[in-house]
Amino acid sequence: MKLWSVGLLLVALTIAAPAAEAAQGSYPMLRNAHSGRCLDADLNTITANGTKVQLWDCNGQNQQRWREAYDSPNRILSRRSFRCLDTDTSSNGANGGKVQLWDCTRSLQQNWYIDGQTIRTRYHGKCLDADLNTIGANGTKVQIWDCNGSPQQRWTLVP
Repeated sequence: MKLWSVGLLLVALTIAAPAAEAAQGSYPMLRNAHSGRCLDADLNTITANGTKVQLWDCNGQNQQRWREAYDSPNRILSRRSFRCLDTDTSSNGANGGKVQLWDCTRSLQQNWYIDGQTIRTRYHGKCLDADLNTIGANGTKVQIWDCNGSPQQRWTLVP
C-alpha cells in the first residue's frame, strides 16, 4: 500500500488542473463521496480553537478551502482561520471522535496522510468520516472512524 502525503496529492492535482483552476487549486475543497458535500469549518465557531468541522453544500468559500501547512507537511490548514485539522485527544481514538480546528502545532493529532481517497490521522490511524446518522443534511458531523473504505470515508479534491 502506497501512502501519499497531503502535499504530494495537492501538487499532483494542481499540476493536472488547467491554469485558471490552478490559482484556486492551491486551496482546494474536499468533497465527500457519499453526500457530495464539502468539508467545512463552522462559521459560528471559526474564531476559536475547537471549531466544528462538518459537511456543507459546496460553495467555494474560504471555510471550505484547505491546503498543506507551509511549515509542516501532512497538516491540513483552513484557509479561513489558518488553524489545522485536528482530532480531539479526549476521545482517545474511539470511533465517533471529534474532528475540529485548532491552532497548528506539530502534534500527531494534526498529522494526516492520504491513502487512496481516504484521509487518515497518524495519531491512531483512523479515517476522516462523515456521520451516517446526519449525512443527508448540511451540518453533518465529521468524525474519526475505523477505516473501512465506505463512501462516507472517501474524499476528492475540487479546485
